[in-house]
Amino acid sequence: MRIRLPRFALTCALIAIGAGLVLLLGWNYGWSWLVVEAVPHDPARQPLTALCLCLAGLTLVFCAAAASRRQRLSEIAGRLLALLVGVIGMAVLVGPVLGLEQSLDTLLGALRLEQFNADFDGRPSPHSALSFALFGLAAWLHFGRRRDRFDLADVAAAASLFLPAAALLAYLFDLQQGVQARSAMRFGMPPLAALSMTALAAGLQSLHPGRGLASLLAAQPDGGLASRRMLLAAVLVPVLFGELQLWAMRQGIIDLALGVAITIAASVMVFVVLLIWNAELIMRLYHEQRQQLALREEQARLEAATDSLTLLYNRRGWEQCLQIEEQRSLRENLDAGIFVIDLDGLKAINDREGHASGDAMLQRAAQALRACVRRRDVVARVGGDEYAFLATEIVPEVAPIVEERLRKALQAVGVSASIGHALRSAHGSLPGAAEVADRAMYQDKRARKMERDAAAQFRPVTGS
Repeated sequence: MRIRLPRFALTCALIAIGAGLVLLLGWNYGWSWLVVEAVPHDPARQPLTALCLCLAGLTLVFCAAAASRRQRLSEIAGRLLALLVGVIGMAVLVGPVLGLEQSLDTLLGALRLEQFNADFDGRPSPHSALSFALFGLAAWLHFGRRRDRFDLADVAAAASLFLPAAALLAYLFDLQQGVQARSAMRFGMPPLAALSMTALAAGLQSLHPGRGLASLLAAQPDGGLASRRMLLAAVLVPVLFGELQLWAMRQGIIDLALGVAITIAASVMVFVVLLIWNAELIMRLYHEQRQQLALREEQARLEAATDSLTLLYNRRGWEQCLQIEEQRSLRENLDAGIFVIDLDGLKAINDREGHASGDAMLQRAAQALRACVRRRDVVARVGGDEYAFLATEIVPEVAPIVEERLRKALQAVGVSASIGHALRSAHGSLPGAAEVADRAMYQDKRARKMERDAAAQFRPVTGS
């Protein structure tokens, strides 16, 4: 089933908005268990971070709305919110760079550091601020016209995904130096903020279903299955082996060098297996696509050479069969005969009973001709009421017998026709024989007409 990308983006936005509201309430109402005790070595750097989470979540909501409905109001609101998030992130980054002591959090009137007894000035880390700035830039560029397959919007979105994901990995591996305050320039993000920003960046990426990572993850099997498994392995293998390595090192089982070597070797082994599996999958898909293409081409060729009413060859198919059989006859020194059949009275039936009756007559004639020929022979409808029959490997003595059999088969289904035939051996080639057979058919038509006229002339007239 195809992933519904706008819903995924909305879910990510709700996660971020919920996290931001919870953290804002924690700071406002003094929930120390949430602000300080949840992660003892890293107080949740709020309320400005929490407020930015809410704003970024609303930005993603408008991005999803604009992606699904392209409403002008959603685009304007999304651009304004994206600009606000980006400006806040850049303003926070400017503080540490310029050495400013005043924090933007003091403007909110909700900073209560003293009541938590936390050794923290309330200012978001540059890590968090840079994530907000990049997300705001990526969301702003999301509303622009995307002309290239990969542009600045993709770079910003990927960077806004990488930064909080790196903070999550730092918490996962318990690398406190990545999240603790070591100096005025602190790096790392609160766990809940890092999780929310990761979800926001992933949701923003998903709004481009025809591009990049989102298109791979949303693709139908088997290509989508391969990409999803590769992505899963790319995330889980380093994480699991890295966690196992750190545990073994803390237990004194292995040292750092051996742990890194084991992790690299295991990762290489897993990815080699996945590459082999994907290569086999790609080759199978390639052969299946080639087969499907060949079948479609064959079907198109047959449809182009087939009469839709009688399911016999049409004139194009007939000419192709003549060319192929002519080459085979020349190569193997074979003989062949051509019979041209012209039905009687089709126009009168169409005028008197309608085209449906005329079509039924044509179908009966086609079935009768098909039933009395060999499997290797060719029957075609080459005109409105004209059929042609190619009899392969036929001797001259049999040709009149075949003509009479065709005539009786048509009479059995209530159809009369004029028939003429010619042999390839007598006229040099199958196209030449076809012309002679056509002339012979017209001669038969004139002779039959003269017989009918003579019979009508000597037919006794009944009177009252």
